[in-house]
Amino acid sequence: MKIQIAASMLMLISATAFANDSYNTNGAIFPDEKSRQGLPYAIPCKNNDFGEYKSISCTWLEFPRSIVEYDKSQDRNVSYSNQYSGRCINDRCMLSDGSAQVGNWKNNTNFKLSIWYYIAESTDGKPVAYRNDGGPHVKNGKPVSYAQAGEMLWEFYKDSGVNDKLFANTFNRRYDGGVKQFELDRLGKSQSQHQSKKIKVTEAWCNPQADDDCYINKNKVPKKKLGEYLPQVTPEQVSAAGGYCEYPICYDENDTPIGMR
Repeated sequence: MKIQIAASMLMLISATAFANDSYNTNGAIFPDEKSRQGLPYAIPCKNNDFGEYKSISCTWLEFPRSIVEYDKSQDRNVSYSNQYSGRCINDRCMLSDGSAQVGNWKNNTNFKLSIWYYIAESTDGKPVAYRNDGGPHVKNGKPVSYAQAGEMLWEFYKDSGVNDKLFANTFNRRYDGGVKQFELDRLGKSQSQHQSKKIKVTEAWCNPQADDDCYINKNKVPKKKLGEYLPQVTPEQVSAAGGYCEYPICYDENDTPIGMR
């Protein structure tokens, strides 16, 4: 039953929820990315770990777009993606085709990366994407903390005019722990101080026929408080790792709840 529901839910997600984090539905005016002009100095990388599948998203918006630009040498318009994909192995992050190194990261993982950026470590040991004219790999470049990178992304969204109704959803997809975690990080609070619910979640579900009928380990929990027990996850990454989502909860291939979309 879960698998059947998951298939239909993923189709619905791709048509609706994913659109909330795209270039033409969030009410913003973003840079054209033909140059690095207007892009934030650094952006946080979001971890997406599901069992054996490891991935980090180092993009300032979740889904890619094509950039069209006139090529004088070819005398025609050419298009290319504004995002790269690849894998970090042995502290080297390489593009999928092996054509270039785009930074360093200590953990072996897949990655997605916005153009004009490279992957490096924040001052507090987390993955951050730095614009290629700054950061620790550039002479006189300045590394930043994970929260500082989040602050830069936050201001970028505000300056770009992201719709207020979609702002939190968009930011949650780009920062570990979402807006709540970001606010705590800005205050300098440790992880142990703000984890309000330290329990192992073995069972989680919501009644699709009721607005606020959700359960964690057989205990009823208001839907708005599910985030206290489950982290924010990306349905696309869950699906790639063999899992699925039943709104608003996502599961791994063994039907174990792993987060909220």
